[in-house]
Amino acid sequence: MLHESPMMRGGLRGWAALTLVVVGGMALGTLAGARVSVTSFERPRLVRGERDVSLAGRLAAVDAAIALNERSRAIYEWRDAYSLALGTRSWDAMIAVGDAALRIDVMAGRSTGGPTGLRAEARQAYLLALFRARDARAPEGIARVAEAFTALGDAEMAARARAIR
Repeated sequence: MLHESPMMRGGLRGWAALTLVVVGGMALGTLAGARVSVTSFERPRLVRGERDVSLAGRLAAVDAAIALNERSRAIYEWRDAYSLALGTRSWDAMIAVGDAALRIDVMAGRSTGGPTGLRAEARQAYLLALFRARDARAPEGIARVAEAFTALGDAEMAARARAIR
């Protein structure tokens, strides 16, 4: 065939494109199939080894990291403690993580020369504790939160907390 028709040239390009689409589709199908082909109906569980997942354990890990002057580790452990405290729905748990945030701030402030963002995290934890103590009608919780705001240096919020009946 000395003469090649335009249809034949387009046909070769068409076959190449079709082959590319089919191969790409097979690759995507394989990836999608791998994600869905679960042989067990059990939910996958995270294996944490010997790690303590209680709030008290997380707060102890925060204090241990502070004692070793490991700021990053203390913040990491504090985030875990904060998440656990959110799940407890108790005011005293939020006060405990707020207090821990202030301890980290004091430790980290020595190396940076000033307060860190953990003061804001402590304030947020204290606000949540205040709402929870109010909802639980726990005057001892409200008083404790007012003390925490005073220690934080927020006299206005301490006064507002004390005004809650």
